[in-house]
This record gives sequence, structure tokens and C-alpha cells, in this order.
Amino acid sequence: MPAKRSLTFALALLLVAAIPARGATVPVLQQIDLQPGAASSGPGELISFKDRVYFSGDDGTHGQELWRTDGAADATHTGTELVCDLFSTPGFGSHPRNLTVLGNWLYFIADAGIARNRLYRTSGAVNSCELVSDDGDYGFTEQLKVVGDQLWFGVYLADGLEPAMTTAAGTPSTVFNINPSGNSYPTEFTKLGSYVFFAATDGVTGQELWRSTGTGAELVANINVGGAGSEPRELIAVGDTLYFTAYTNGIGTELMHANASGYGGAFDIAVGSEFSSNPNYLTNFKGQLYFSAFTPANGYELWRVTSNGTAVERITDINQGAETSDPQFLTPIGDWLYFQANDGTHGSELWRTNGTTTEMVKDILAGTDDGYPFGFVERNGVIFFQAYTGTEWTIMQTTGTAASTIAAVASSGTNPFIGCECYTPVVFVGDRLFTRMGNDEYGYEVAFLDPLLPSTDRDGSGLTTALLIGAALTAAAGLTLRTRAAQQ
Repeated sequence: MPAKRSLTFALALLLVAAIPARGATVPVLQQIDLQPGAASSGPGELISFKDRVYFSGDDGTHGQELWRTDGAADATHTGTELVCDLFSTPGFGSHPRNLTVLGNWLYFIADAGIARNRLYRTSGAVNSCELVSDDGDYGFTEQLKVVGDQLWFGVYLADGLEPAMTTAAGTPSTVFNINPSGNSYPTEFTKLGSYVFFAATDGVTGQELWRSTGTGAELVANINVGGAGSEPRELIAVGDTLYFTAYTNGIGTELMHANASGYGGAFDIAVGSEFSSNPNYLTNFKGQLYFSAFTPANGYELWRVTSNGTAVERITDINQGAETSDPQFLTPIGDWLYFQANDGTHGSELWRTNGTTTEMVKDILAGTDDGYPFGFVERNGVIFFQAYTGTEWTIMQTTGTAASTIAAVASSGTNPFIGCECYTPVVFVGDRLFTRMGNDEYGYEVAFLDPLLPSTDRDGSGLTTALLIGAALTAAAGLTLRTRAAQQ
């Protein structure tokens, strides 16, 4: 090899070798010891809002109240603040829950000890919590759901539970009294066009499909004729179609659809009334509805509505024959739909499909045992989720290959356990990951770390490995040109 080529190659190798190794050390979760010592603060749901994570917790003094944090430099509650103490009696808490962001406000349900389970909101600042309505009839607020620029929920009036809404601009709540003689039990609020669809009962038809433009409400269809109700569930809008599951005496619980013109009918997947397909995990992926459904011939498998919206089709039979793969936690991320499934050989593990190819990403807990991955959240091209390794529940990460599916965090302390058996075990604020961790030293607390992402190397450099390699080769090429010029 000529000397100048040898020098080029050697310099390139030297520069590449200088790139810090990434992923060599799994970062350790740092607990925020809100209730000092081994006692637990019992952190509730975590939600990202205005560059912080908000959660309910008990510091041992104020009871279960609303807190916020952006992380701390060590295992203390430094950087963590009490947002508001709604139930000010020492040791009693308001138990904030159903934390929901709408515009510049964080809404939640709390019991301040004056009126039970009212709707509150905060701008995020300390001591900024306020009651949304002081209407004396309001109480037992339930089922917060952001629908466009409105917040829909259920409230108990003097005669029962009814639907209500408020806007992002803070317009006073509007209540629709669908069932004047009792509860309408509103749920599943979902926007399609100018309507908000939901399930409710007027006391005559049973739980059926209703809709509202924000002024009054109307019954869309009495799908299961009579008083039993069709019990619409999992309402989701895909394009100009509303899909949901519901029951009728003729076909059982099946996938149904509606649009602005009204109820459109049902897809009888498990044909006849003997079996129901019981569709669940209805998900919009690439403008088509994907879901899990049952048939006697194939068990629970992955299905979708065809692109023209006129029929349904099974994508693949992951667990061959009548056995079920039971796809769960369907989550669109980029060009893939990630989910948990069991092929009968590897247990419930991490799978994905792009609509054409369906593949297992990794057998996290090798063999027939179950890794149970769920709670998929993407950050900078990396997917984080919770899974069981055979010894503990932990947070893992992947970019869609078996090799990239690794532990994202490490625990610390005695008898540690990470995450929670909740739908969203991972929350991000910027590139900082928040979850929950417990151990004998600090109890069960909010925990955080800065995970390994493609945008940073092990030492925190903002340069990616690929970029550094490119820089190395460019530098070597430049030196070659200068060497050649000097030789001419």
C-alpha cells in the first residue's frame, strides 16, 4: 500500500478510535425522595406540562397533593415543589387524579374537603390551582377527555351523572341533562368533524351512541333496540369515520361505524350471534383502523379495516390456528405499529408491523415465558417501554431490532423495582426520562435519568457516532489531498 494511502487509513482509524463508546454503561435511575426515608410518597400518574413533570404525591406532611419536578441533582426533593395544598388540614390530601393538559392549563379532579371530587385547574405555577366552577350542583367529576379545544367530562347534578364541557379559553362549563330522571353515564368522548360523539343513556334506550355540537345533545342511533343498550366503547375517529365496538342481539359485540350522516352499520367479524369478535385496542395507523379481534378459527389476532373502508381483513395469524396471539397496546411509531403478542413459542413479547411485514422484535424473556412489553413512548428515534425480565419489571429501549432492544435504566438500592403496572410508565420532559422506582432505602418514589439517545454519546457529546466517523474520513481525505499536492 502506498505511504500516503497508509497514512490516510491510519489517521481515519485513529480518529474513529477516539470516538467515545456509546451504551457501555446503563444509566442509573435517581429517586426523588419526596417522603424522606423508607416511607413512600405513593406517586400517582405522571404528566409532562410546561417543562416539568406533574404528579400527585404525599410528602408525609401535606397528604396526597399536586407536585411538580424537573429532576434533581441527587436523591433529595431539591427541584421538586408543592404546586398547591388544596386540602389544608395536616395529614389530609385532596388526591389529585385524571391529570389532563388543555392549552395552557393542567386540569385535574380533587377533593378539597369542601365539595367532593370537583374539577380544578392550574397554570403550573405554585399556588395557582383554582376551581373551574363553583356551581353548587357540581360534584363527583369524572372521565376527563380533551376533545379538540374543549375538555369533556361527567358531573353529578342533582338528578344524576351528566356530560359537561369547558373550553381551552376558560368558558364556563356547559352541562347537558340527557337523563332528567337519573344518570346518563357519559363516556368515550370523541370528536369527528363538528360533532363530539359519546356513549350515554336517556333512561329509555339504554347506553347508546350520542353526539353534540356543544349546544344540546342528540341520540345518533338506538343500535340495540330496546332498553338494554349497545354499550358503545373505544370510540375513535379515522378520517371521516367514527369506529367503535358495540353489542346487538343479532351479532354480539362487533366493530361498528358511523359518520356525520349517522350510524353506518357493523362488521360481523365472528359471524353470527354465537360468538363475538370483541374488538379492542382500536388504533389509527397510517389512516387505517387497526385492532385486535377474535374469531373461532384464529383466536385473537391483528385486524384492520381495508383502505376503502368497506371491509375488514386479518393481517396475519401470529399464533397459528385457533390459538390466540392476543395483540395488545397497539402503538403507532413512525412507519411501524408496535404491540405485544404471543406466537405460542416465545410468550407475550415485542412485535411490530408496517401493514405488510409483521415480525417479532425481540424475545425479551427467552423461551415461552412472557416479557409483557407495554407503554411504548418514542424519543429521538428510540422507543422506551416497560417489560418484565424474569427478575424485575424495568424500562427498556429499542430502535426496532433485537440487538437494539436493551435495558434503558438501572436500579439502585436494596430490593429495587422499577416502573409501574400502568398504561404510561414513561414520561419525558425534554430528553429527561421520568418513571417510578422503589427500594428499601427510599420507598416508592418518582425517579428520573438522562437516557442514552442517538443525539448524545456516553460522555454527553452532541455529535453522533456517524457524524464523527464522517468528520474523521473527511479530515483524512483532506490530509491526503494536501500530501498529494506537496508531492507534485
